[in-house]
Amino acid sequence: MKKVFFFLILLATVFFVAMNSSMVADQALEWVKENPKHEYAPAAIYRAARWCDLLGDNNKAMTTYWELYQRYPERGDLCAPALYHMAQIVLDTSVAKQRAKDYLQIIMDQYASNEEWSSKAKQLYDEVSYGH
Repeated sequence: MKKVFFFLILLATVFFVAMNSSMVADQALEWVKENPKHEYAPAAIYRAARWCDLLGDNNKAMTTYWELYQRYPERGDLCAPALYHMAQIVLDTSVAKQRAKDYLQIIMDQYASNEEWSSKAKQLYDEVSYGH
């Protein structure tokens, strides 16, 4: 009986944390503020934003992705996909196509050496621009 009770408490805790993506992102950002030079700081922001994104917390995902770009623009390996996901959120949730194109343009301009995300950005940019 103790094992079942423990399992239910653990399951409820996991469910609470999973459904409260803003709390996870806030904690990650707080840790990054305290440890801005830590090698895992940019990845922590990216993962927190991705978590919010996957759980549908679009506003928090957008602000957290943008925080990553503002703090660590040199991390193209994380910023390029973050900006791409921002463009996707904008396209999925609004009619502001220009805003999505702006994020994609940043990828194509600043992270052209990241061929994977640069080509994805170009393809989505063309789809948004020309309706392919």
